[in-house]
Amino acid sequence: MDKRGRLRSSNIRLFFAALFGVFVRRRSRVFTALLAASLGATAFFGLLAIYYDLPLRLSEVFRVYGANIALVSDKAISKEDVEKAKELLPRGSLVGAAPYAYKSALLNLRQTTTAYADLQESIRVNPYWQIEGELPKGANEAVAGYDLADMLQLKVGSSATLENQEITISAIVKTGGATDGFLYMNIGENYAADLVELSVSLSGEALEAAKNALANNLSHITPKLVKRVASSETAVLGKLKALMTFVTIAAIALTMICVSSTMAATVLERQKEIGLKKAIGAENRDIALEFLSEAIILGLIGGVFGSLFGYAFANFASYSVFGASIDFDFGLAIVSIAVSAVFTAAAAIFPVYSATNIDPIVVLRGE
Repeated sequence: MDKRGRLRSSNIRLFFAALFGVFVRRRSRVFTALLAASLGATAFFGLLAIYYDLPLRLSEVFRVYGANIALVSDKAISKEDVEKAKELLPRGSLVGAAPYAYKSALLNLRQTTTAYADLQESIRVNPYWQIEGELPKGANEAVAGYDLADMLQLKVGSSATLENQEITISAIVKTGGATDGFLYMNIGENYAADLVELSVSLSGEALEAAKNALANNLSHITPKLVKRVASSETAVLGKLKALMTFVTIAAIALTMICVSSTMAATVLERQKEIGLKKAIGAENRDIALEFLSEAIILGLIGGVFGSLFGYAFANFASYSVFGASIDFDFGLAIVSIAVSAVFTAAAAIFPVYSATNIDPIVVLRGE
């Protein structure tokens, strides 16, 4: 190795020795700055993890309230149409697809709306339905809506006459709506439905895109968003995301203020040291590089701790609210560490500027 190479290697060793010395001698200042960087990274990672996980969790919660897409048509909707609609939806997003065919008939000599449906799918789409009894297994079994059963004095196991057919009430369902006045029977395999309710775990733009895909590929079927579910979900999601964005920005701003004030105090404490370095030949860029390196290293270490603490925070929050944990995102961790380093470096700019403006003659006078 030539003389220039040995000199460069020696300078690098001295540089890292000086950094290590700063971290050891000023442990309290370093700890304060590290704590601030860690808290900022914790807020950033934790809130961002919740931010990206929130649509899925919120969609799961809103699925309790029923379908968010309805398929309607002037013609009958066949089973083949429903299967094609399922294929057009994003993989894993379908919760349930419930077809319905409606017919007016006499039940115990009273005009009644009979809904022929796939009742297993209806319960998947509408998990809030309250069922007393067992779902029909045969063609002569039916489910009575709560209001219909009350009006005709029907119980689980009761017999009734539907047109000229004797049927058995195998269950009573409470839906909480006008459909409590319906009689439900199995729709069968080769059905021709008037309406199909879809429950999909999508929201916002993804839900709109799914609706458009159905509209573009199902010629005689019109998909419609169920506004009371879809719009409520979008509104809640938007407000929560806006709140988390504000909190994240506030946390990062507070972190930068804390790191900046800590670095400024460090510069004041090290004025004579900085003046001595400049007196023996250190240039402003050398001083700036040293302080920026300290800030970046603190940011990187704080980002690592913040990612771990942020994951613990996000996991705890998700489990407490939604009863489900979230996976650790290594990509998000890398972003958090990088962002932490960038913002701590940015917070150190003003203290670094102050350090480079120190006049060695003034600070070393009388030494």
